[in-house]
Amino acid sequence: MHDGKLISAPTETPTLVDSPFVFGTTPFYFLRHGETHESRQGIVQGQNETELNSNGRKLIEGAAESLLNASLGSIYSSPLKRAWRTAAIISVLTRVPVHTLRGVMERHWGEYQGRPIACRPSAPDPETAEPEEDFKKRILKAMDSIEGPLPVLVVAHSGVFRAICDLLGIPIDSRTSVNTGQVLRMEPPAGQRETWRISEV
Repeated sequence: MHDGKLISAPTETPTLVDSPFVFGTTPFYFLRHGETHESRQGIVQGQNETELNSNGRKLIEGAAESLLNASLGSIYSSPLKRAWRTAAIISVLTRVPVHTLRGVMERHWGEYQGRPIACRPSAPDPETAEPEEDFKKRILKAMDSIEGPLPVLVVAHSGVFRAICDLLGIPIDSRTSVNTGQVLRMEPPAGQRETWRISEV
């Protein structure tokens, strides 16, 4: 169980560049938490506390392997158990500390939490759910609070990923998503490329 603050690296960590993180201009990594029984069954998790299943833990161990060459400087995680457990596994295997970032918790879906996704209305703001604009505002505030050091890994949820894409001006539609345990590198416009690039690690 975490204390809501920081997990220290288990052994000595290599010297890291203490660079500032600027949301909107700094590249970063994004990881969706590992699989849970609810995500596998298509259940709306929202801010309900759910646990990684055995396959979810294996997925994250694989994700940690793919991140070893990234030389991470810091990890920031949603405090919800499924994300925090994910970040803790990455922290242990990469020897990089993880900080709680409360603002990147999944959207609160009100009465639809714990029910099949098919039961959730397609309207942007279903009654009892956290308003979409409020959700995006808290994510923006949270991302703006990140300090580094670089490179930064954000461990969060599928809804948070879609909101981040929207905030960065990345086109999103009903197919825009990130799989459980999937690591993505988010790179800002550079050179002749005028849009953000998302690539799987």
